[in-house]
This record gives sequence, C-alpha cells and structure tokens, in this order.
Amino acid sequence: MRIAIVGCGEVGTTYARALLEAGGPDLVLVDPAPRAVLADLAAEHHLSVHAGPGPWLHDVDAAWLCVAGDIAHEVLADACRSLPEGVQVLDLTTASPDDKRRSAALLAGAGTYVDVVIMGAIAMGGAATPLLAAGPDAAAATAELAAIGAPVQVLPEAGPGDAAALKLLRSILTKGIEALGVDCLAAAEALGVREQLPVVLADIDSGGLTPFVEAVVGTHPLHAERRRHEVHRAGQQLAALGQPSALVDAVEARFAATVATT
Repeated sequence: MRIAIVGCGEVGTTYARALLEAGGPDLVLVDPAPRAVLADLAAEHHLSVHAGPGPWLHDVDAAWLCVAGDIAHEVLADACRSLPEGVQVLDLTTASPDDKRRSAALLAGAGTYVDVVIMGAIAMGGAATPLLAAGPDAAAATAELAAIGAPVQVLPEAGPGDAAALKLLRSILTKGIEALGVDCLAAAEALGVREQLPVVLADIDSGGLTPFVEAVVGTHPLHAERRRHEVHRAGQQLAALGQPSALVDAVEARFAATVATT
C-alpha cells in the first residue's frame, strides 16, 4: 500500500506521523510550504516532501487530501493529472458539500472518491479524532485510517457531500459556542469569577450537550420573550465592562425574531 498525503499542515502531519509510527504503508508527502515539524518528520524517516503533484504520485494506491477546504477542489483537479487510474481519494477537508460533489466528479470512472470529515479537534484528539465518511466503498477506503486508531462512522446510503453537510451543521453549534465562549471567558476574567464559571455550567456537563440543545430549542418559542430580556441584560453587563459583544446582540436579535413570529 502506498499513500500520498496531499497537504501536510496539522491534519496531514498528524496522520503521516501515525502511519509512520504504526509501520504502515509507504508514504508520499506533498506540501508546497512544509513547516519545520513536517520537515523534521520527513528527515527522521528519510522521506522527501514534494512541492506539488508529479511522477511521485503515479504509483500511489490512495491519496488523502488534507488541504484547506476553499482550495480542495482546485488542488485535487491538479493532482488528478498525476494520480493513477483506480486510485482511492479520501477528501479530509472542510470543503463545502457542493465542492465535494464536484471533486467526486473528477474521479468518475477513474477512481474512488470518499467524503471524510473530522468530527473534533485534531489538536486534541490526534489521529484518534472521530471521522464521518460518505461515498461508495467508504468503509474499505478508510480502513487505513481505522488501523491507526481513528473511529470511522460510515453514513449509510450516502454520497459525496453528505458528510460535509453534516459537518457544517455541526459547525454552526460548535463554532458558535467557541465564539461566545471567547466573549464569556474574557468577561469572567474581568469580573474575577473565571474559576467559578464551571459551577454554573455543571448542569450542561452532567446532562449532556445534545439533551440540552433539544430542551432549549423545544421550549424556545414559549420562553423566547423572557430569554431575550435575559440575553439583553447579559449584553449590558459586557458593555459595562467595556467589552460589548456583537455576538450577544445577534443572539438577542434571534430571540426577538422568534417573539415577532409567535
């Protein structure tokens, strides 16, 4: 087995290291601007880092695409000129569902394309971060990922773009929490209550995030007016600290919109 990792930032380097440490398949590393950590890894294992596609891709069995989502289709289109017929392409990027479907079309009749999304932070979970995959032969194509400890869930009866769509829905919640968390923790520091904040979040920890979201969304229409006032007061507190939050203002506007339509 010979695998090309195209794009060796944090994601690509993490998987490359895991494969090498497991004594797995031969690797071809492709990155136009390798960071020091990749250069060191490559030197340790006597590997070259190629700046782009070329003859070194002619005999690979699989290519793992780990570049930024907004350039994924362009990078794959370029790589396809060098990839062999029958290659398995695992698109591990955050490209949009439509872009992943366009990328799948590049492999039509020439190889296998699998839409794979990372369901967590690689920086925290490393190669063991859970993955969601969609597309023909997804289970077989992700076997090498599973072999290095990545939990892979395959969406049944799903095609390219379907995993990406779920990932982006997840991002609405996770990135929203992240952004509001930045404002919340900064305010907690300013008020000198950073250490006490987990106490008032303990109910969410104990009950679980999904049940919490289901509960608040289910009661949202009924309690939107009261909750809007609470959010307004939270925004006032931030403003009084000299930390006004456009995000909190947007949350209040979401509640106000519900009130206006119920």
